[in-house]
Amino acid sequence: MKWFVAAPFISQSSGTWLAPFLPSGRHILEMIPARYVHDRSRANSSVSEWVDYFSHGFEAWSSRSRSSDKAGIITAFPQLALTVGLRKRAALRQRRTPLVAYNFNLGQLYGGKKQRIAKLALDAVDVFVVHSRRESERYSQWLSLPPERFRFVPLQVPMLACTHGENQEEPFVLAMGSAHRDYRLLLEAMKNLHYPTKIVAGEHALQGLELPSNVSVYSNLTREQCHELSQRARVNVIPIANNSTASGQVTLIEAMGLGRAVVATACPGTEDYAQSGKNAILVMPGHLQQLSDAIADLWENEDLRQRLGHSARTHAREHFSDEAAGRYLEVILDDQAARTR
Repeated sequence: MKWFVAAPFISQSSGTWLAPFLPSGRHILEMIPARYVHDRSRANSSVSEWVDYFSHGFEAWSSRSRSSDKAGIITAFPQLALTVGLRKRAALRQRRTPLVAYNFNLGQLYGGKKQRIAKLALDAVDVFVVHSRRESERYSQWLSLPPERFRFVPLQVPMLACTHGENQEEPFVLAMGSAHRDYRLLLEAMKNLHYPTKIVAGEHALQGLELPSNVSVYSNLTREQCHELSQRARVNVIPIANNSTASGQVTLIEAMGLGRAVVATACPGTEDYAQSGKNAILVMPGHLQQLSDAIADLWENEDLRQRLGHSARTHAREHFSDEAAGRYLEVILDDQAARTR
C-alpha cells in the first residue's frame, strides 16, 4: 500500500523517515515535505503556525487524492493529525482513506472548545501511535474513542556512536531538557549533595529558581555538544514534573543509547522505557530523598554505573532504534491495509 507522510521534521531537501526500515517492502512511503519550521518547545501553536499545519495537511490530502493507488496518510504530531482529520471528515469521497496519527503526544489535555474541536477532527483518525501506555488510556477517555484505536510504539531515535568517556578528572551530574522538568526538586537535591552539576535548558525552565553555587546552566548548545556532555557526565538525571502525558523520552532514550547510567522520575515518559535497577534508576515523582539517594548511589559506585549503562545501551538498540520502529510501523500498516480491502 502507498502512504503519504506529512511530518514537520521532514524538509524539502532531505528525509526518508522510517521508509528504509520497513522490513518487507509491502508499503511505499512518499514524503510530503514541510515548508516551515516546527517549534516543539512552544506550549501553544500560533495562528501563523496553524496556517502552516493546515497547508501541509491539505497538501498531503491532495497528494493522496491525486493518487490512483490504494493509499493512506501518516501524520506526525497532533497538529497535522487534526488538520488532515478535518479534511477527511469534509471529504465526499475517499472517506475510507486510512489515517495514521504517529507521534501523537500532547503536552497537556484541554477542555472546552479545544477539546470539542479535537473530538470532531480526530474521530477521523483510524489509529493513533502513542509512545507511552498511560497516554493510550488518557487520550481514549479524553477523545471518547475506543481504546483499540491507540497503539503503543516505543519512541525511536537514531542510535548514536559512543565517542567520549566519562570525565574522571572533573566529574559532574548532568540534567538536560526544558519540557515539564522538575528543576526545583533537582536543585534542592544538588544543594544538599554538593556535586558539580550542569543543567542544559531554556531560561524559562529555571525561571524564579535560586541556583546553588555548584550548579551551572547552559543553553543554545548544539545536539553534538549535548551528546558529548551526556557521555562525559558521571550521572545523567531526568527529573520530570508531569504525571499525565509523556515528557523526557528523547533525553532518556539518547542517554540510554549512549550507554549512560540514568536517574529519572517514574512517569508516563519513562516507565515504558526503563526498568529500575536493571537499565536505569527510577524514583517517585517529587520525592527528594529518593532522588538524592539514587544520584549518590550512582556517583559513588562505578560498577553500578557501568552495569546500568551497558544494559541501557543493549535495551535501547533492541527497542528504540529506527530498525525496531520500522518493524512496529509495518505491523500497523499491514493491519490498516487489510481493513481497506
